[in-house]
Amino acid sequence: MSADYDDVMISLGLEPSTPRNAPAEHGERRSYSNGCRCAECREAWRRYQADWRASKRRDKDALARVKHGTTTTYRAYGCRCEACRAANTAAMAAYRARHRKPATAGGDDR
Repeated sequence: MSADYDDVMISLGLEPSTPRNAPAEHGERRSYSNGCRCAECREAWRRYQADWRASKRRDKDALARVKHGTTTTYRAYGCRCEACRAANTAAMAAYRARHRKPATAGGDDR
């Protein structure tokens, strides 16, 4: 943005613009999006995602607009219809199968 724009913003009692390429501070979701995985940035991303999901669940008309039978509808929109529950169950079973630890050769699972 130009200096003139910033001057106008200040004259209106508003904050001047922040350049898009300004480095993100730790604890902002932008820094997480840029690859930082420190505890502060992960917490900022977690809060952002929780707020996003909550906003989707508050939108009562959203369930009429989304496709049912998907894990996104189950997780983000909180839909618990039979189709969405089945999709989430199948996705979780596949996830567990991919991440299951192989059994030991001796049969001792400790």
